[in-house]
Amino acid sequence: MMQRMFAIVFLAFLFTGKSYTQDNVKDLEGILAQKPNDVETLMKLGKIYHDQGVAGNDDAVDKGFTCFDKILQIDPSSAIALAYRGSLWTLRARDAWWPFTKMKDVDKGVDEMDKAVDLAPDNISVRLVRGINSVNLPSMFHRLPVALKDFEHMMSDAKFAGFNPHLQSTIYCWAGIAYNNDGQTAKAKELLQKAVSADPNSDTAHKAENELKKIS
Repeated sequence: MMQRMFAIVFLAFLFTGKSYTQDNVKDLEGILAQKPNDVETLMKLGKIYHDQGVAGNDDAVDKGFTCFDKILQIDPSSAIALAYRGSLWTLRARDAWWPFTKMKDVDKGVDEMDKAVDLAPDNISVRLVRGINSVNLPSMFHRLPVALKDFEHMMSDAKFAGFNPHLQSTIYCWAGIAYNNDGQTAKAKELLQKAVSADPNSDTAHKAENELKKIS
Protein backbone atom coordinates (compact mmCIF):
# COMPACT_ATOMS: atom_id res chain seq x y z
CA MET A 1 0.00 0.00 0.00
CA MET A 2 2.77 2.43 1.00
CA GLN A 3 4.70 1.67 -2.18
CA ARG A 4 1.64 2.34 -4.34
CA MET A 5 0.99 5.62 -2.58
CA PHE A 6 4.49 6.77 -3.42
CA ALA A 7 4.32 5.56 -7.02
CA ILE A 8 3.09 8.98 -8.08
CA VAL A 9 4.68 10.89 -10.91
CA PHE A 10 6.17 14.20 -9.81
CA LEU A 11 5.85 16.50 -12.81
CA ALA A 12 8.70 18.79 -13.76
CA PHE A 13 8.15 22.32 -12.54
CA LEU A 14 9.78 24.22 -15.40
CA PHE A 15 8.13 27.47 -14.32
CA THR A 16 10.89 29.52 -15.92
CA GLY A 17 9.83 28.33 -19.35
CA LYS A 18 13.45 27.52 -20.20
CA SER A 19 14.68 24.35 -21.84
CA TYR A 20 18.10 22.97 -21.01
CA THR A 21 20.10 20.58 -23.19
CA GLN A 22 22.84 18.25 -22.03
CA ASP A 23 25.32 20.73 -23.55
CA ASN A 24 23.98 23.41 -21.20
CA VAL A 25 24.54 21.08 -18.26
CA LYS A 26 28.08 20.29 -19.36
CA ASP A 27 28.85 23.98 -19.78
CA LEU A 28 27.59 24.72 -16.28
CA GLU A 29 29.47 21.76 -14.84
CA GLY A 30 32.60 23.09 -16.53
CA ILE A 31 32.12 26.49 -14.91
CA LEU A 32 31.57 24.84 -11.54
CA ALA A 33 34.76 22.82 -11.90
CA GLN A 34 36.65 26.10 -12.19
CA LYS A 35 34.56 27.98 -9.61
CA PRO A 36 33.21 25.41 -7.12
CA ASN A 37 31.71 28.09 -4.87
CA ASP A 38 29.90 30.03 -7.58
CA VAL A 39 26.41 30.25 -6.11
CA GLU A 40 24.73 31.31 -9.35
CA THR A 41 26.06 28.27 -11.21
CA LEU A 42 25.28 25.97 -8.28
CA MET A 43 21.70 27.28 -8.29
CA LYS A 44 21.24 26.84 -12.05
CA LEU A 45 22.64 23.31 -11.98
CA GLY A 46 20.73 22.41 -8.84
CA LYS A 47 17.43 23.39 -10.45
CA ILE A 48 18.23 21.39 -13.59
CA TYR A 49 19.23 18.35 -11.54
CA HIS A 50 16.03 18.76 -9.54
CA ASP A 51 13.88 18.67 -12.67
CA GLN A 52 15.84 15.69 -13.99
CA GLY A 53 15.20 14.00 -10.65
CA VAL A 54 11.51 14.78 -10.98
CA ALA A 55 11.63 12.91 -14.29
CA GLY A 56 13.06 9.85 -12.52
CA ASN A 57 16.84 10.31 -12.68
CA ASP A 58 18.18 9.05 -9.33
CA ASP A 59 21.71 10.29 -10.01
CA ALA A 60 20.37 13.78 -10.68
CA VAL A 61 18.69 13.80 -7.26
CA ASP A 62 22.05 13.12 -5.62
CA LYS A 63 23.71 15.81 -7.74
CA GLY A 64 20.99 18.25 -6.80
CA PHE A 65 21.64 17.62 -3.12
CA THR A 66 25.32 18.36 -3.68
CA CYS A 67 24.50 21.72 -5.26
CA PHE A 68 21.96 22.87 -2.70
CA ASP A 69 24.01 21.58 0.25
CA LYS A 70 26.91 23.69 -1.00
CA ILE A 71 24.75 26.79 -1.44
CA LEU A 72 23.37 26.42 2.08
CA GLN A 73 26.89 26.04 3.46
CA ILE A 74 27.79 29.33 1.80
CA ASP A 75 24.48 31.05 2.57
CA PRO A 76 22.33 29.32 5.21
CA SER A 77 19.60 31.90 4.64
CA SER A 78 18.98 30.91 0.99
CA ALA A 79 15.26 30.15 1.03
CA ILE A 80 15.24 29.01 -2.61
CA ALA A 81 18.01 26.48 -2.03
CA LEU A 82 16.21 25.23 1.08
CA ALA A 83 12.91 24.86 -0.79
CA TYR A 84 14.50 22.91 -3.62
CA ARG A 85 16.43 20.69 -1.22
CA GLY A 86 13.19 20.02 0.62
CA SER A 87 11.60 18.96 -2.64
CA LEU A 88 14.59 16.70 -3.35
CA TRP A 89 13.97 14.94 -0.03
CA THR A 90 10.49 14.01 -1.22
CA LEU A 91 11.95 12.69 -4.47
CA ARG A 92 14.36 10.59 -2.44
CA ALA A 93 11.35 9.33 -0.50
CA ARG A 94 9.69 8.40 -3.78
CA ASP A 95 12.68 6.27 -4.72
CA ALA A 96 13.38 4.75 -1.29
CA TRP A 97 12.62 1.09 -0.63
CA TRP A 98 11.66 0.99 3.06
CA PRO A 99 8.38 2.63 4.22
CA PHE A 100 10.04 4.10 7.31
CA THR A 101 12.71 5.74 5.14
CA LYS A 102 10.02 7.12 2.86
CA MET A 103 8.16 8.68 5.76
CA LYS A 104 11.33 10.09 7.30
CA ASP A 105 12.49 11.65 4.03
CA VAL A 106 9.10 13.23 3.33
CA ASP A 107 9.08 14.68 6.84
CA LYS A 108 12.52 16.20 6.20
CA GLY A 109 11.40 17.62 2.89
CA VAL A 110 8.16 19.09 4.21
CA ASP A 111 10.01 20.64 7.15
CA GLU A 112 12.59 22.28 4.89
CA MET A 113 10.02 23.63 2.45
CA ASP A 114 7.98 25.07 5.33
CA LYS A 115 11.10 26.70 6.77
CA ALA A 116 11.90 28.14 3.34
CA VAL A 117 8.47 29.79 3.16
CA ASP A 118 8.94 31.13 6.69
CA LEU A 119 12.25 32.65 5.55
CA ALA A 120 10.81 34.20 2.38
CA PRO A 121 7.00 34.16 2.44
CA ASP A 122 6.68 36.41 -0.62
CA ASN A 123 9.24 34.63 -2.81
CA ILE A 124 7.30 33.22 -5.76
CA SER A 125 9.88 30.52 -6.54
CA VAL A 126 9.79 29.25 -2.97
CA ARG A 127 5.98 29.24 -2.87
CA LEU A 128 5.73 27.54 -6.25
CA VAL A 129 8.15 24.75 -5.33
CA ARG A 130 6.23 24.04 -2.12
CA GLY A 131 2.84 24.45 -3.76
CA ILE A 132 3.46 22.02 -6.61
CA ASN A 133 5.19 19.56 -4.32
CA SER A 134 2.29 19.70 -1.88
CA VAL A 135 -0.23 18.98 -4.64
CA ASN A 136 1.72 15.88 -5.63
CA LEU A 137 2.30 14.38 -2.20
CA PRO A 138 -0.10 11.57 -1.21
CA SER A 139 -3.15 12.69 0.76
CA MET A 140 -1.90 10.92 3.89
CA PHE A 141 0.49 13.85 4.40
CA HIS A 142 -2.36 16.41 4.46
CA ARG A 143 -0.50 18.93 2.30
CA LEU A 144 -3.37 20.02 0.06
CA PRO A 145 -4.37 22.91 2.38
CA VAL A 146 -0.74 24.06 2.21
CA ALA A 147 -0.84 23.99 -1.59
CA LEU A 148 -4.10 25.98 -1.67
CA LYS A 149 -2.61 28.55 0.70
CA ASP A 150 0.50 28.90 -1.48
CA PHE A 151 -1.42 29.36 -4.73
CA GLU A 152 -3.85 31.84 -3.20
CA HIS A 153 -0.88 33.80 -1.86
CA MET A 154 0.75 33.89 -5.31
CA MET A 155 -2.42 34.83 -7.18
CA SER A 156 -3.19 37.63 -4.73
CA ASP A 157 0.33 39.06 -5.02
CA ALA A 158 0.16 42.70 -6.15
CA LYS A 159 2.90 41.92 -8.69
CA PHE A 160 1.03 38.97 -10.24
CA ALA A 161 -0.25 41.00 -13.21
CA GLY A 162 3.35 41.74 -14.14
CA PHE A 163 4.54 38.13 -14.07
CA ASN A 164 5.54 36.66 -17.43
CA PRO A 165 2.73 34.70 -19.15
CA HIS A 166 4.35 31.31 -18.61
CA LEU A 167 4.66 31.87 -14.88
CA GLN A 168 1.05 33.07 -14.66
CA SER A 169 -0.10 30.03 -16.63
CA THR A 170 1.88 27.69 -14.40
CA ILE A 171 0.43 29.16 -11.22
CA TYR A 172 -3.12 29.06 -12.59
CA CYS A 173 -2.68 25.49 -13.82
CA TRP A 174 -1.41 24.05 -10.57
CA ALA A 175 -3.87 26.09 -8.55
CA GLY A 176 -6.64 24.57 -10.67
CA ILE A 177 -5.33 21.08 -10.01
CA ALA A 178 -5.18 21.81 -6.29
CA TYR A 179 -8.77 23.08 -6.21
CA ASN A 180 -9.97 20.10 -8.20
CA ASN A 181 -8.28 17.77 -5.72
CA ASP A 182 -10.12 19.67 -3.00
CA GLY A 183 -13.45 18.99 -4.72
CA GLN A 184 -13.98 22.61 -5.81
CA THR A 185 -14.56 21.83 -9.48
CA ALA A 186 -16.07 25.16 -10.53
CA LYS A 187 -13.09 27.07 -9.14
CA ALA A 188 -10.75 24.51 -10.68
CA LYS A 189 -12.25 24.96 -14.15
CA GLU A 190 -12.04 28.74 -13.88
CA LEU A 191 -8.35 28.61 -12.98
CA LEU A 192 -7.45 26.00 -15.59
CA GLN A 193 -9.14 28.10 -18.27
CA LYS A 194 -7.10 31.09 -17.10
CA ALA A 195 -3.98 28.93 -17.44
CA VAL A 196 -4.82 28.28 -21.08
CA SER A 197 -5.59 31.93 -21.80
CA ALA A 198 -2.46 33.25 -20.09
CA ASP A 199 -0.01 31.39 -22.35
CA PRO A 200 -2.00 29.44 -24.98
CA ASN A 201 0.81 27.49 -26.66
CA SER A 202 2.81 26.60 -23.56
CA ASP A 203 3.34 23.25 -21.89
CA THR A 204 1.25 24.37 -18.92
CA ALA A 205 -1.62 25.43 -21.19
CA HIS A 206 -1.64 21.97 -22.76
CA LYS A 207 -1.55 20.40 -19.31
CA ALA A 208 -4.44 22.62 -18.20
CA GLU A 209 -6.44 21.58 -21.26
CA ASN A 210 -5.90 17.93 -20.37
CA GLU A 211 -6.95 18.56 -16.79
CA LEU A 212 -10.12 20.30 -18.00
CA LYS A 213 -10.99 17.24 -20.09
CA LYS A 214 -10.68 15.07 -16.99
CA ILE A 215 -13.07 17.32 -15.06
CA SER A 216 -15.56 17.52 -17.90
